[in-house]
Amino acid sequence: MIQVFHGIENLPERFKGSIVALGVFDGLHLAHRKIIGIAIAESKKIGVTSLLVTFDPHPRKVLNQADGFVLPVLTSLPEKIKLLGQTELDAVLFIQTDPEFLKMSPEEFILKILKERLKVRKVVVGYDYRFGKDRAGNATILQEKSKTGGFDVEIVSMFSMEGERVRSSAIRKLLAEGQAEAAWRLLGRPYSLTGKVVKGFGRGHALGFPTANVLPDDPQKLIPAFGVYFSRVHVKNSVSYGMSNLGTRKTFDEQEFAIEVNLFDPPSTDLYGAEIEVELLRKLRDEIKFESADELKKQMIIDKVLCIRIKNEMEDKLNGINERYQARVS
Repeated sequence: MIQVFHGIENLPERFKGSIVALGVFDGLHLAHRKIIGIAIAESKKIGVTSLLVTFDPHPRKVLNQADGFVLPVLTSLPEKIKLLGQTELDAVLFIQTDPEFLKMSPEEFILKILKERLKVRKVVVGYDYRFGKDRAGNATILQEKSKTGGFDVEIVSMFSMEGERVRSSAIRKLLAEGQAEAAWRLLGRPYSLTGKVVKGFGRGHALGFPTANVLPDDPQKLIPAFGVYFSRVHVKNSVSYGMSNLGTRKTFDEQEFAIEVNLFDPPSTDLYGAEIEVELLRKLRDEIKFESADELKKQMIIDKVLCIRIKNEMEDKLNGINERYQARVS
């Protein structure tokens, strides 16, 4: 089981001298998994521990606080820990990101953090990794400076999927456009939103489509383009399919954002207060303001029929989430 540490001061000595996968790793997409896979393989080869070193919060969050911009993240901290726990990494270290830390020059970071405090044996990074004050450091500089630091650096080249470069920024763009399936391809898994089921207005039940109203756990998690999505839902140790509406319930003239999920085969127990994970598999349509509740109900019947058809089309893909893509990064 992976061990998780927050702060270098809390990292035990046995994890110093590790093979380190270094980066922000927001999304833990296929390119990130390639880096992690190399670090794990190298650690096993020479018989030392593997350690992922990352940062919390995302450095760009701290850098952009002054102008009020909040970077939407692809993975919350609990999600990141959960996903890393599915790898063969021995440990993960979260370094606290604050303005003082971000003032550190690339040379200071290499000397004080990597060499003196972590005593790294080898560092594995992506080709586009940037670090240090004003992001002045890059993978090439890290590799050059490591020669005097007494450790090795392996730079992982650009990773593409069907001609598209796998990057967190590309995934954010796809999700902002509602291209859930394309984002799934680059992530290696469906993009999901996690939260607690809260009490709603009961309108879905009145329409014959009872919904679970989900309050997202992380307010800074990226919300994809508003609309209706075919979804797979994990709740109370069960999996169900359904359709999710992301938006403001235009038909009822509301303004507050909501996630509403209609489960086709819901658990028999009460869902209020339950933690629920909603995987967005394909966008069906934009959010629409209907003239009446009856018009909305007619459209929901059409949406459900479409979802069932899509589920049948996706059967192989859903049964073995991205096995053909996983093979490329193993």
